[in-house]
Amino acid sequence: MATRILPSPTKHWLAKKLASYRPIPQLRFTPLPPTQLENLPGRSLNFLEELGEKYGTTKRYHDYLRHYWVHFRDIRESVRNVLEIGVETDRSVRMWREFFPNAVIHGLDIDPGCKAYEQERIQITIGDQSHPAILNQCLRKMSGPPEIIIDDGSHRPDHQILSMNYLFPRMAPRGIYVIEDTGGCVEDVRLRTVNRLKTLVDSVFYWPSGPNTHWTTLSKFPDSATWADRNMTGVAFYRWIVFVMRGQNPGDNPHLPLSPERIAADGLTPFRG
Repeated sequence: MATRILPSPTKHWLAKKLASYRPIPQLRFTPLPPTQLENLPGRSLNFLEELGEKYGTTKRYHDYLRHYWVHFRDIRESVRNVLEIGVETDRSVRMWREFFPNAVIHGLDIDPGCKAYEQERIQITIGDQSHPAILNQCLRKMSGPPEIIIDDGSHRPDHQILSMNYLFPRMAPRGIYVIEDTGGCVEDVRLRTVNRLKTLVDSVFYWPSGPNTHWTTLSKFPDSATWADRNMTGVAFYRWIVFVMRGQNPGDNPHLPLSPERIAADGLTPFRG
């Protein structure tokens, strides 16, 4: 096969490009010495952790409540419908009822005995989370789409993914979907649920293929973007728990599109990496 000879200007450009190329470095962390670790500040309990102690929910043993506090504290007054898959006791649903003062807490569990936990602003549905008809039954009881869904149910990876596939598109436009207990704590050492959720990062960082405008003017995605590309704005991984945020991507950014004058004034020139 004949070797193609590049024109001289192209060869010159390519040589300069290769000469300047630097591979992306690997992440290598240097641990702090023990003396510095001892001086790191501690933290006090937040309001949600205080409620966890009050109601005795087991979520506090996994250290989940401080993560819930970060994601829920700014929306607790506006939330109207919360669905928690997996009830078992009334500890968690009562905690959520106090934390979300204007919401109805909907619980789903396969144990008929959990029906006894119904009370003011707490409703219980009995059924299997892997059955769409049961999930739809929960949704029909709500005054509107749920803003918060927490999967603390069977902990089976197939159930976790099946439930999310059905419920996530039916959430409120800016809802938060949480999957508790992933990985080794439920003997999923292959991280089946986590690895599926990792693929959502590609949608969060979606960028159109082919010729593109500068990011400052890209306020709408082309038709080739998937539903997930358009409706997923963030994924947060913590130990054993994952938060997935619904939203309009990139439409939730109120600053876009910027005018040519603003781009020039702020020096927002295209990135040439």
